This record gives sequence, C-alpha cells and structure tokens, in this order.
Amino acid sequence: MKNLTRSFYFLMILLGLAGLSSCEKQGGGTGTGEADFSVLLPSDQTLKSAMTDSTDTSEVVSYHVLVSVVDENGEEVLSDELIPLYQFGVGFVSEKVKLDAGRYELTKFMVIDPSGKVLYAAPKKGSPLAYLVDKPLPLPFGIHEGQVTRVTPEVLPVGNGGPEDFGYVSFGVAIVRPLDFFTICYLDNPEIMAPTRPTEARLTVYDEKGWHYTFRLRAKVNHLVIRGGSDVYKFIVEKRGFETQKLEVTARELEATTPREPLVLTIPYGGGEYKKLVLQPGPEKGKDAMICNLNPDKNFGDHRYFETTFLPDTSMLTVMRSTRSLIDFDLNALPKSARIKKVILQLYYDYPIPWDSNVFVMDPASAQCPWYGAVLQKITEPWEEHKVTWDTQPKTTEDGQVYVSPFRPYVCGTNFIRLDVTSLYMPVDGATDCEPGYGMLFRLWPDERFPGFRFASSDYPVPYMRPKLIILYTTDR
Repeated sequence: MKNLTRSFYFLMILLGLAGLSSCEKQGGGTGTGEADFSVLLPSDQTLKSAMTDSTDTSEVVSYHVLVSVVDENGEEVLSDELIPLYQFGVGFVSEKVKLDAGRYELTKFMVIDPSGKVLYAAPKKGSPLAYLVDKPLPLPFGIHEGQVTRVTPEVLPVGNGGPEDFGYVSFGVAIVRPLDFFTICYLDNPEIMAPTRPTEARLTVYDEKGWHYTFRLRAKVNHLVIRGGSDVYKFIVEKRGFETQKLEVTARELEATTPREPLVLTIPYGGGEYKKLVLQPGPEKGKDAMICNLNPDKNFGDHRYFETTFLPDTSMLTVMRSTRSLIDFDLNALPKSARIKKVILQLYYDYPIPWDSNVFVMDPASAQCPWYGAVLQKITEPWEEHKVTWDTQPKTTEDGQVYVSPFRPYVCGTNFIRLDVTSLYMPVDGATDCEPGYGMLFRLWPDERFPGFRFASSDYPVPYMRPKLIILYTTDR
C-alpha cells in the first residue's frame, strides 16, 4: 500500500527575509531564517492530473499549504497557517515564513486547491492511514543558522477519505484567493530632470480584515500578489527622507492593472509645498497638429501621433519624409496669482521608433562631440490646429529649448517619458519678462537624422496615453 504515497518537499532556506509575522522566538536559536514550502508534483500522471487538470498552465494559479509547527517546548509557532502556493507550469513555489534557528516538529500539512478543497494530507501517528507512510506526523526537524534544512512529509491523496482517517478533527479551512497586480512608484520631484525614472520604496498593503504585508518595491514595474477578498485596500508608501503616503485602492482597480498599465504610486517632493495642475485634454479640447514637408500645404490637425521623424516615404523610398508637431495647452485653469515653479510634459508611446544605434549621441551641453536628437521649442506666434501646415508653421525661439535624447524602448518597464519644460514657460537667463508663448514645436535637432520620435497625441484613442502637462506652482497668500 505504500506505493500510494507521494512525497512533497518542505524546503527551509535561511536567508533572513522578512516573512509572515506569526513566528515567535525560540530559546535554542541564535539566528533567523525562512521557510519556503516548495511542492514538486509526483511523476505519476494520475496524481499529477489532480493538480493540473482544467488549469491553464500559462497563468499563475494559486494553491495553498496549511501547516502547523511547534517548537521544542510544544508551543505553536505556526498555527494552521495558510501559505499560498503559486503554480508555474507543473511546479509550485510558496511565500516565505520566517523562523528562528532551533528544533521544531511539523504537526499538520495539507495541500489545498484554489477552490478550498484539500487534495493531499500528511497522516498523523496513530491515525487509520498512518501505516501507509514511513514517517507520520509529527515530523521533527531542525533549523540551523546558515544551513538548509529539508523536511519531507509523506502525503496521501485525500480522495473520498475523511479527516479522521488522517488524524485530523476537520479539513475545514478558510479559503484564501490571491489577487495579483502590477505597480510602479515614482518620485514626484519638481527638481528632477527628465526623463523621470522609477524609484525604490516600501509598500505595505492592508485588507479590510487587518491582514497586511510589506513589499520592497524595485525601481521598475513590480508584480505583487496579495490576499484577495476585500473590496478596498489601504496602501502605505514609504521612502526614507520623504513623507509617508496613504491611499485607498479598490480591488477592481488592482485587477485592471497590466505590465504596460501598472498602478502608478507617487511620492511627493517638498512636503506639500507646491500645488499641482494636471492637464491632459482629449480630441475635443486638445490642441496639437502634425506638419509634413511632403504635403507642405496640407493640415494634419487630427493626427494620432505627436511626432518628429525623418523616414523614407512609403510611396517613394528614395524621398525622405520629414514631420514636426505642434502642441499647446490651455492654462486658463491656472490661478491668476500662480507662480510657476516647475512644468513637466509627460509623453506616452505605443511602439516607439527604434533609434539608429549607429548615430553617435552625446550630451547636448557638450561641444566636444556631435549630438543628435530632438528639441521642444517655444512657439512665438499664434497658430490654429486645423489650419497650420508646413508652409505656414509659426516662428519659434531657441531660447530655453528642451532637448529630447534618444532612449531605449520601454526603459525601466515603462512606456512614457517625462520632460522638464519649465524653461518654455518661465523667463530664462535671469530675464524678468517671459516672451509670450503659444505652445511648443517638436522637431529634430540640430538637423534631421533617421529615424526620429513618435508619441501619442491628444487624438490618440487611448485616453491615458495622451500628452499630459503637470504644472507645479505656488500662490500669493
């Protein structure tokens, strides 16, 4: 009958990662480690199908192990702990739980599927099914600082058996359904120069029942898994040297996130010193247009891209097609007493034009080597969105122009860049007056080089990808 048994590996790795907080110190230990429950599917296809049938292995599916562990004094350090197992292909990995070095006994071990059904259980000593395994529970093991301890509880498929057959009073457990989402954190710093990059931070998530867990966010899009079941979650975002941020996020908002559309967390700079105006108009109120040298008298006021390119014409491959773009934002919503401190232009792209790596790019402020990219220049003449053409493009000034350097697509896992365009809205070089502006012209610089830049315009069909202007300001009191 022993050939009915199959082993699951209970892997204890001493790393010192902050895990579940339910563990208490043991008198016999000097260091801490963590338990990682790694479940390896048995080779028997009949048993394997119990955990993989009707499952799309291309997606992350949550199982759990329910464990109880006591220390050498018989005190429980893990009491019916449900620890998520995440299926990746045909393997399983779990969350980690912290333990101190010392002697322990595993007193309960079950494997539970996403619906809450117990699939496998380790029988206890003296139970009707204990004779089928070599080592029924409790199973002693030791955790030693700096060493790996493997505990291998033998389990049996539950099938139609009852909890009393395994020595348990009940198989009843609380069903925990994980919720996974994507998020990225930015330092909303008015002094930072574009392009803005993500920042590291600590994120603590609380559900409505008090469960909480702290994640270390990396400077990129993070894929996090939390306990599901709550309609609303409280987020606390912390970064050393900056004010702690608190916000509430609904489960629906988290479920809608993707790697390309993560939940954006921001940490303000300046402790609330600045007020903020965010402008992101759509096709009705947005004012932008593209102009093209191959159609010098044609207007492209309803163009989905905010671009400046130098590409072969598709109908005449020997002819290079140049494009530029104009954009203007309505600042009437800005209070008359506002004193602008920082202006940031955020531009999104879907599939950026790959920059030619053969073009030598240097710092635009350096005169030692040539630099090729693009610039945003202040427009000094009025223009109309549905009338402007290449032949009638308005005058601009190079004073305070903003350089746009070539960048790699999806740098740091994002699909947008931020540009500091304060100089296009404020006096430069100590001047007391600012020349009137009528928006910005986007063009290649210092001359046209293949291929160029292409971002979404206010006519782009996806609202969040349209150009966004962020104005930080103070007001006279």
